[in-house]
Amino acid sequence: MLISTDPQIWVGALATIAVFSYMYKDNPAWRVVEHAYVGLTAGYTVGYQFHTRIKPTIMDDLIGRGYWSYIIPILIGLAIYTRFSPSLTWMARYPLSLWVGYGSGMVLAFTVPPMMGQITGTFRLFNSFDNILYWLCVVTTLMYFFFTISRENPVVKWGAWAGRWAIMVCLGAMFGNTVIYRYNLLLMRINYLLIDWLEMGAL
Repeated sequence: MLISTDPQIWVGALATIAVFSYMYKDNPAWRVVEHAYVGLTAGYTVGYQFHTRIKPTIMDDLIGRGYWSYIIPILIGLAIYTRFSPSLTWMARYPLSLWVGYGSGMVLAFTVPPMMGQITGTFRLFNSFDNILYWLCVVTTLMYFFFTISRENPVVKWGAWAGRWAIMVCLGAMFGNTVIYRYNLLLMRINYLLIDWLEMGAL
C-alpha cells in the first residue's frame, strides 16, 4: 500500500482524522483543528473584505474619484465599534438601526414576489392527479393551523389530520435530503483518506 508524499494531502488527512476524533470525545487534536479553521475563516474574510470592499472604496472612489460624500457612511459604519466603550456605546445604535432597516427593506422588496409566486402557483387546474394531490396538501396543511375553528367540526378535524400527515411527509423528505447531502460529504472525506492519502482503490 502506498501513501501520498504530498504535504498538503497529509495536512488535510490529519485534519480530517482530528475532526472525526470528536465523535469519540473532546480532545486536543480536535481543538487545534477547530481553532485553526475558525482562525483561517476569519482571516480570509477580513482579507477578502479589505481587498474587495474597503480598499477600492477608499483608494479608488474616495481618493481617486473624489467621492468625499462616502466619508459619511464610513463614519456611520465605524460607529459600530463604539460598543467597546461604555460611555459611547449609544452611538452604535445608529449604524445598527440603519442596518436592520435596510435589511428589512431588502427582505420586503425581494422576498414578497417569490412568495406571491408560490401562492399563485397553488391555483392549478384539476386536470391531473398531481395537481389535485398538491391542492389537497396545501388546503389541509392550512386547515391544520386553523385555531379559531373548533376541531369538533368533522371537516376541520379530518382536514387537520390530513394536513399533519402532509407536513410530516414534507419534513421527512427535507430530512432525508439533508441526510443524503451529509452522507455525500462523509463519503468525499473517506475517499480523500483512502484514495488521495493512502492511495487505495476508489469506493
